[in-house]
Amino acid sequence: MESFDINYVFFIGGTLLTIAVLASKLSSFFGAPILLLFLAIGMLTGEDGPFIKIIYNDYSSAFFISNLMLAIILLDGGLRTNVKMFRSVASESLLLATAGVIVTSGITGLAAYLFFDLSLIESLLIGAIVGSTDAAAVFSLLGDGGVHLKEKVSSTLQIESATNDPMAILLTTVLLAFVTGDVTSPVDIVLFFISQFGLGIILGVIFGLFGRFVIASIHLSSGLYTLLALGLGLVGFAITASLNGSGFLAIFIYGMFIGNQNIRPLSYMLPVGEGLTWLAQITLFLMLGLLVTPHQMLPYLVPGVAVAFVLAFVARPLAVFLCIKPFFKKYSIKDLSFISWVGLRGSVPIVLSIYPVMAGANDAQLFFNVAFIVVLFSLSLQGATLLPVAKIFKIYAPASVSPINKSQVGVMLSDDFELYSYNVKRESLDGVKLRNIRFPKRTQIAAVFRDGHMLKATGDTKLVNDDIVSIIGSPADEMLLNSVFSRDQNQKTPKLYKGDTILNGKMTMSEIAKTYNIEITSFEQTMNLSEFMTYHIGGFPQVGDVLGLINVKLTVVEMTGDSVERVGLDHYT
Repeated sequence: MESFDINYVFFIGGTLLTIAVLASKLSSFFGAPILLLFLAIGMLTGEDGPFIKIIYNDYSSAFFISNLMLAIILLDGGLRTNVKMFRSVASESLLLATAGVIVTSGITGLAAYLFFDLSLIESLLIGAIVGSTDAAAVFSLLGDGGVHLKEKVSSTLQIESATNDPMAILLTTVLLAFVTGDVTSPVDIVLFFISQFGLGIILGVIFGLFGRFVIASIHLSSGLYTLLALGLGLVGFAITASLNGSGFLAIFIYGMFIGNQNIRPLSYMLPVGEGLTWLAQITLFLMLGLLVTPHQMLPYLVPGVAVAFVLAFVARPLAVFLCIKPFFKKYSIKDLSFISWVGLRGSVPIVLSIYPVMAGANDAQLFFNVAFIVVLFSLSLQGATLLPVAKIFKIYAPASVSPINKSQVGVMLSDDFELYSYNVKRESLDGVKLRNIRFPKRTQIAAVFRDGHMLKATGDTKLVNDDIVSIIGSPADEMLLNSVFSRDQNQKTPKLYKGDTILNGKMTMSEIAKTYNIEITSFEQTMNLSEFMTYHIGGFPQVGDVLGLINVKLTVVEMTGDSVERVGLDHYT
């Protein structure tokens, strides 16, 4: 009988995993967020579903599994976060993650007070539970969902979602203490806030430096590096959380330290990490789908949707504009409107809604069901419309050209060479000899593949569209190689005016800002003009693209690959 039970569990688990993986192919076809499909599969196979009818109501195990899966997702997110971009948007992201969560929670809580027969404190608890954006949802839709955005917008959203859990946990814990009668003193609240953020950052950095040293120093089988990184990350998470710090923040920062280093193990870790993250997302949302009982949500459906509506269309936009608009001039109204729309709710609100259940609060099921309704609303409306809204607000950036495959050559432990393979899609390369293409100096053509056959590459070899070119180079060459194989762009005639001054793309922004009295941030002063234009326009700038600043207008005049060669500057009159 025991064997039968184990086999039954394996069968059900394998079936759900298989269905979830296959359903991921339907996500792009139907335009639905993939996490919503995972959630739906869990609901359809749960207690009220037409299939299997799995009864799962163990909130303790759900809480444990949710924290573990979120830790894995945040670790992978940190591994893939560029530290330079993190620094460039850290201030606004952290402001959204703290003050933004407070504003969002407060307004949403007041809406809950209007729509539910609850006390003000209980209503504010609902606001706190759904007040933070969800890293799993944001990383999934912006990372794997095929939605490519301007870097500053994408990075702001991802870093906000990775760092706003401490504030949501703080608000939920404090308000729950009031609801259950275990009132927390103001001093305890302040100390909890400081410890969550302070220890999360400090221990994240410490474990990040330690993990980076260990991984760079030890020789292992390629498949073990990811497990080593995960093991060290979970140790850091556990120690940080046990000291009342934010384990989620610590493991994200830890991952960022590991990911921003040029060592061979990183190329082994990222593919395995991607697989673990998919498994974590599938497990997390299938489990949360199983945990809910749909018929119990019906009494809360209408007021729950009303709360979700206020959250999406009132609370989140107000929080974004109040936190960013007065202090950060680089964000346009369209940027802020899109950031407001991508306040995605996912697993975190559902996990936080388990707190009242485990604390034995009155109406605990109400908090859980309302949180679930808000998440369904957010994923089905905001998540499903991400791409069209990005195009409406002109936040969408074409995906940059990247290698169709890259792998370590495996010669040295650090500063290793990589093999990059590119599919030729650029018309201007069709029929061009290899000797006439300006490849980075340190690179070497390894082979050219055509119609399934490998050609012996020489300087006289002419490329043909759909050829695959394999090149050996260092990681520092990748961006230059991407530029070589970038698709041809439709060149627009730039609208220049009599007063335009033509600037070289290699000029430093500090020099330009001083000469033409332009206000820019200290981070932007480290850029040249080409980097500045690419950073603000996003994706591939094109000839004719215009960037409006406070007192000047910049127009792209000439491009070479991905690089902006010349820019027209015109003062507003």
